[in-house]
Amino acid sequence: MVDELPVASVRLIGVLPHLDRPFEYAVTPATAAAAAGMRVRVRFSGRDTEGIVLGRHEHPSTDRALAPLHRLVSEDVVVPPAMMRVCEDVAARYAGTVGDVLRLALPPRHARAEKADRAAAAKAEEAARAEPTSEATAPTGDAEQAVQVDDAGSAEDAESTSGTPQTAEPRTAEPRTADRYPGLAALLSRAGSPEGPVPRASITLDPVDAWTVVTAEALEGLDPAHGALVIAPDQRDVARLSRLLQERGIDHEVLAGTEGPEKRYRTFRRILRGATRIVLGNRSAAFAPVQDLALVICWDEADDLLEEPRAPYPHVRAVLQCRSREERCALLFLSSSDSVPLHALSEAGYLARLEPVPAPVTQVRPHIVAMDQYLRDREGPSGRSRIPQEAMRVIRTGITRGPVLVQVPRSGYVPAIACTFCGTRAQCPECSAQLSISHRGGHLHCRVCGRREDGYRCPECDRTQVRAMVIGSTRTAEELHRAFPSSPLKVSGGAHGALEDDDVTDDAIVVATPGSEPAPPGGFAAALLLDADAMLGRAAFDADIEAIRRWRGAISLVRTADEGGEVLVVGTATLPAIRDLVAHRSRVFLDRVLADRQDLDLPPFSRVAEIVGDKTACRSFLDSVELPDGTAVFGPVDLEGPDAGGRARAVVRLEPHRSRELADALRAGVASRSARKVPGSLRVRLDPPDVF
Repeated sequence: MVDELPVASVRLIGVLPHLDRPFEYAVTPATAAAAAGMRVRVRFSGRDTEGIVLGRHEHPSTDRALAPLHRLVSEDVVVPPAMMRVCEDVAARYAGTVGDVLRLALPPRHARAEKADRAAAAKAEEAARAEPTSEATAPTGDAEQAVQVDDAGSAEDAESTSGTPQTAEPRTAEPRTADRYPGLAALLSRAGSPEGPVPRASITLDPVDAWTVVTAEALEGLDPAHGALVIAPDQRDVARLSRLLQERGIDHEVLAGTEGPEKRYRTFRRILRGATRIVLGNRSAAFAPVQDLALVICWDEADDLLEEPRAPYPHVRAVLQCRSREERCALLFLSSSDSVPLHALSEAGYLARLEPVPAPVTQVRPHIVAMDQYLRDREGPSGRSRIPQEAMRVIRTGITRGPVLVQVPRSGYVPAIACTFCGTRAQCPECSAQLSISHRGGHLHCRVCGRREDGYRCPECDRTQVRAMVIGSTRTAEELHRAFPSSPLKVSGGAHGALEDDDVTDDAIVVATPGSEPAPPGGFAAALLLDADAMLGRAAFDADIEAIRRWRGAISLVRTADEGGEVLVVGTATLPAIRDLVAHRSRVFLDRVLADRQDLDLPPFSRVAEIVGDKTACRSFLDSVELPDGTAVFGPVDLEGPDAGGRARAVVRLEPHRSRELADALRAGVASRSARKVPGSLRVRLDPPDVF
């Protein structure tokens, strides 16, 4: 053991839940450089286990002999103290282990990438020392002035970009999009302040305002000495923002889970040593160790891609809230449609709602019309069809001005079938999955087990005739191609993959599923939102809110009414969700949804946890766990469907102000079950998105 601070406290990664606590190890001369936040390897239960050093101290807390630190993996402080607190908060909130959260936060170490980055950093430092003395010893005021001129870069990069300073004059001559939201400037002025309340806000953008432009202008308005983190749901969003920042000369790094291990770890180390102050990424970048973090921006937090599928299943929104609290960084949510969680946080006073400067509706969004009773009656029988003549008119006139977007809920040909007589869904008799048709003239088949069903009979009425419940994007494209044979037709989403923005021609018709829509540079001339009732009829308690979010995402890609943009919604025009879509910046429907959820004790007015596992394991867990008084328990009930696998599910619910009690109880129950080595698989998940 070393003489100075010979005891190291280590948090292990990848251990069982009941072992999720710090362990003490002896510091050897070979590991004397170990410090808080560094990666180490230790022997634990006969295995070589990875861990993070929490700190060093003089005396152990036990009289037993301590095992030595096996190896110091790297002298990089990969988990700063603030990030460790964030990981502990996330684990406590979601009844998980700190080790699992650390596994989400840290990319796997790549020795070659680390060696190359160390060499690059040493070379850059040597080059900086070799520069002329006149530049190296420039007065502090001049250095600060150089940093302020190049507000696109960081303090480290100011000297390298000072030869070609970024001038804001070409852009400031035009109105800034961010200026339409006056509260944004106030938020940026408070970002990074060590005193006072931490600014947190949400902005529901008008369709005319691109989130990438607002984000870029916010980053330009941030003090260049501070860091910023931008999170977007998928890689296409990140790539769009990255291209815009490159055009504006804003230095940044992209940290994405889609990158290879070597490139990702090299990017991680550059961020860790402060080589760049602005980081973009998707869900995996929520824990990025940005230096001097002052601003966090999240785009479209309601997208299900921001829900972590690995234990303890944290949502990016909660992770960023923890970072805002622990690191005192400003938090800004941008979206095209307000979500229930953000609306509730705004009503509770946690988030400030930043409104735009009032402007004529025709200047900020397209002309939106729902296929109401008047339009249907005027058409006659065709007005009740899936694609009425009014929809054909929108496409016909739209392609003369630019590309046209057609949004459909599902991909494929005919993804859902039902009995013509009684409406019962056609299910596979083998595995209970939905039957579908994959191409024109195809047979009924199961997409899960592959069974072909030639002689289908309805189990309810014994009829053999079936009809399509939902028409997919492939079938829709086939119908539109027959109606508009001279126009290029593109399909985006599903097996066709996502269509790139530059692949959309001026007279193209693009059929896309929600989330796969391309964003052509000039915007779409028109959009058609088909099967609105089917999207609202999805079997989920938040189907209406999610439908509005997807529709508004498509609407944000269409030109304004002054530029000729128009949108037609084909559905029941009297439904509250569709009426809310037609209204401009209306919150009536969302207020009603929140009121209904409060009456029914649904989230966000309750904290909900889902327990899924083997039937015996699920029941024994509910019998043994000590839930707080007042916790409502529903189930367990047997799961149904092709993925049931003989498992059961239970749901527990408690009022939100006692949510930490519920998380602590479930966490203790899982740890106790692990310590007793109870057989059977079990998964505990708090705030599951599809619980009801």
